[in-house]
Amino acid sequence: MRPADIARLSQPYPDGPDKSTTGPTHAIGVQTPNWEALEQRIFDDFTTEQPYGIGWWAPHPGTSRRILISDQLYACTTSVSSNLIEAGLHWLEFLDAVDREDTFQADVIQSVDGQLQMCARPRLTPLESLGPDMVRLHQVGAARALSGALDCAAGTIIGVMALPLSILKADFIGVQRYFGRRRAATTEGETLKEQFAIQLTETIGRVGPAGWLDWVLNFRNMLVHRGRRIEMGQFVPRESELWDASGRPILRARVVTHLPLEPDRSDMDVHRELDLPPVLTENVRQTLEGSMRSVCALVEALGEQLAVAWAWRKEHPAKLTQPKAQWLHVGHPATPNRRPPFAGYAPGSHAYKPGIFSFHPDTATRLLAAALMDHQRHEWPRFD
Repeated sequence: MRPADIARLSQPYPDGPDKSTTGPTHAIGVQTPNWEALEQRIFDDFTTEQPYGIGWWAPHPGTSRRILISDQLYACTTSVSSNLIEAGLHWLEFLDAVDREDTFQADVIQSVDGQLQMCARPRLTPLESLGPDMVRLHQVGAARALSGALDCAAGTIIGVMALPLSILKADFIGVQRYFGRRRAATTEGETLKEQFAIQLTETIGRVGPAGWLDWVLNFRNMLVHRGRRIEMGQFVPRESELWDASGRPILRARVVTHLPLEPDRSDMDVHRELDLPPVLTENVRQTLEGSMRSVCALVEALGEQLAVAWAWRKEHPAKLTQPKAQWLHVGHPATPNRRPPFAGYAPGSHAYKPGIFSFHPDTATRLLAAALMDHQRHEWPRFD
């Protein structure tokens, strides 16, 4: 990180030691208090004895599914905040890496015999050669984390709005497609979903420029699943703070990197269109910072909207029940035809034989609400 950021993050909390996992969110610019309040609402509705899971969902969708879906809902909700923190950290590291690369490239444009020429500075060490890769590493990390926050938010939407979609394999595009296929509401529960779908579309349009959400998700998919696009950038002059012996300013440059305009397309496909630039006409800093603002704003608005829906469902539990489709196959952990799990590269080198566990009290609540403490496990064979 840049020294200024380290100094700022090293300042003590004004109200004393942090007792939560969201304390640093304000300091790194990803605070979402409405979403954090939703996390607490869902956690508070765990039932640590019969009927287990989110108690007011009972008897739906069956005890086994209620336990599994309930905990995955909470995991998705808390993972939104975790992803945003990771995005914020990658952003700070990205800024530091960009500053270092800018310093390295500062003298790339030089005046030779009165003509401006690009004179690339040779990279003499592996560390110098890795400069662009460090920039790219944190650029990719921020994009991945923002998309992770969106997909985890999709899992929360599936759970809170009782959508008949897999909560274990939730993704934001899937949620949007579901709402795009919806039919006219005939019940109060369906009306709640319809109103939420309208709010979701309006919120997405309000928190960023047209197409921002598709771009963020497509950029992540390109980075993770596709061949990388050709990286394009330019050197632009920076205000000089140095002068030569004749009093003339010494040319100094900084790097401007452009991200793909349409990351869901390939390089050669894009270059077929001569009247369309292949990249965004802004600096990567502007694109990533704007994406972070939009994702945080969307998450914060969703926190408020989903809290209202959660409260309504809790007050009217029979009007919108949790669907079994959210967890199609429960199965049994010891099913004979279950595929053998990955055993590792050095299995047995550190045996798993816990005698005493030390964990956060919230984890104990989750295990109790899942009937997985030693005094509860015998109940699982009887669950529907």
